Amino acid sequence: MGRELGFGFIQVNTNGLRFAHDSDYVAALKAAGLSSVFLQFDGTDDAIYRALRGRGLLAEKEAAIVACAKHNLGVILVPTLVPGVNVHAIGDIVRFALAHTPVVRGVHFQPVSYFGRYPAAPADASRITLPEVIRALEEQTEGLVRVEHFIPPGCENALCSFHGNFVQLEDGRLHAWTQHQPRACCCKPKPAAEGAAEARSFVAHQWRASESAFESKGPSLGGWDVLLERAKTHVFCISGMAFQDAWTLDLERLRDCCIHTVAPDGRLVPFCAYNLTARDGKTLYRKVTAER
Repeated sequence: MGRELGFGFIQVNTNGLRFAHDSDYVAALKAAGLSSVFLQFDGTDDAIYRALRGRGLLAEKEAAIVACAKHNLGVILVPTLVPGVNVHAIGDIVRFALAHTPVVRGVHFQPVSYFGRYPAAPADASRITLPEVIRALEEQTEGLVRVEHFIPPGCENALCSFHGNFVQLEDGRLHAWTQHQPRACCCKPKPAAEGAAEARSFVAHQWRASESAFESKGPSLGGWDVLLERAKTHVFCISGMAFQDAWTLDLERLRDCCIHTVAPDGRLVPFCAYNLTARDGKTLYRKVTAER
């Protein structure tokens, strides 16, 4: 139905469990027009999954990735980062992703946010910030990616996310397409509609599997030709987004939001506001809009 309505890029957000056990289901999704899989992936150790999800899930995550590769569906790994649980595994997650290219197109880190019933504010030690994630990426990959490879978003507020775009070379190194360049203070902010359009175009291109991703290699070329040829199949992105909760809500960030949930009455609600809960678990939008 989404394709019939004109949506050019359709992504499934999933824990991957059915993908791991039902290849026919994955084939049906591909045939229906699925573009990409946003796969919950918290680490490369079952101890992490037992802490966050209640049981070991690594084998099923790997099986889901194999199923997506079989049907040429691009995969983005999506770790929820929780201090004391898996922040130490940031580098391992990136290395796992790179070992599973070209089906894995990148990693999208999400620092933990707190929703539901919380009688007291979570301690600062229970959170990790985007700058801390970026520094950990450089440290834990031993410089494979560097802080200066990451740039602010072109769509949402600059405090909401970061991303870096790379090409994976045959020897395993990453060639960075992005480089942080501070903007002069005279520059005007990019219009939200323009930034949103660019973000949609980037995601649609970067996060779907390349049509030639699983073809056999051609003859070895040299210099820029090699890089451009690899860019057809082995682009790789590392990004992160900090979702707001009741204790971190910033109205300026909400006003700048370009990621929305469409309410039944047609309103566009900023994603963080739509999922927001008070300390007692009361929602602003989610249950209210569902009941209307």
